[in-house]
Amino acid sequence: MVSRIRRIEMAAAVLVAILVTSPLTQARRQNAYYPFASKNDYRSKIHVLRRLVRRYGRKPVNRIYVAKLVDPENNSSSPFLYGYWPEDHSIWLVGNLEPLFENGREVTDHAWLKYKMRTDLRKDVVPTVEDIGGSSYLVDRPWTQRIIHACLTRGHKITVYRTRR
Repeated sequence: MVSRIRRIEMAAAVLVAILVTSPLTQARRQNAYYPFASKNDYRSKIHVLRRLVRRYGRKPVNRIYVAKLVDPENNSSSPFLYGYWPEDHSIWLVGNLEPLFENGREVTDHAWLKYKMRTDLRKDVVPTVEDIGGSSYLVDRPWTQRIIHACLTRGHKITVYRTRR
């Protein structure tokens, strides 16, 4: 009798755990490399991020929080990867970070990636959308706060140790 009650209690606990599990947790379980699309996507983006930290990182330990987000201001409904790098005071468009190779040799232009895929939170942020004007690189503070919050709360934390340059 006791073992039957114990089995019922265990089954109830399992059922509650299944019902409480969020869709985000289920997505992460289905893809061990979430928010990245695949193992290869993860490896290629981590490779570029490590190179960027090695070249531009100022601290020995750098954390980058990567989250997949749908930008409500963009008319596209497809999610995109953003990365918040607190030590660099920046947001990166991680979805566009791909290494380039020619004849088996890496030729990734990291300076170009820094110029095009990075938002400097010290210089490139203005208070409101109206302050952006005709700029192609300025972003508004609410947008940056939304991205940073999502990266910190739902993002995948990547720790990169800067090695010698």
